Amino acid sequence: MPNHVLDADWGFASAPPQPGRHYVITLREKMENSIFLTILSGVSVFVLGQFVLKLVLDPIVSLKNVFGELSAFFLREQTKITNANATEEIQNGIKRLSSSILADRQAIPFYMCVAFILRLPNDESLINACGSLNKISYLVAGQKPASPGNDIYADILNEMKKVSKSLKITLEYAKL
Repeated sequence: MPNHVLDADWGFASAPPQPGRHYVITLREKMENSIFLTILSGVSVFVLGQFVLKLVLDPIVSLKNVFGELSAFFLREQTKITNANATEEIQNGIKRLSSSILADRQAIPFYMCVAFILRLPNDESLINACGSLNKISYLVAGQKPASPGNDIYADILNEMKKVSKSLKITLEYAKL
């Protein structure tokens, strides 16, 4: 029978023993390897989790927060917006929220896949909604109606409905 060293967990050593060499892995060495691999695995999972959290989840939460801010803003300022009696501060607030939506969308990698999985608005809906928000910011200052024959109040309400439908959010109390 060959003179190979048999280890219970690892099988035969890679080569037959040579005089003066020790091929048996001790229990202590196995435990040290096991502890090292456990720590390495834990650190790897933590780093990967933080990577996903910061790269994907935080931008999604930020986008959803902007949707909430937009809804709260329109509900709070509904009278001034629908009556086309808004201040410059309200106009700037609408423009800021519109640009924040597009900026936060750009921060989400693989947005189309994420949007499909989490049922977020697609790119076209976001762009249409932001265009409608910019139109509303123009109309709320009492400017001319956007389309001939329509009054400014109907145009504002129509654009608000478009935004609400595109972003799947509530912008008026009638929806509640």
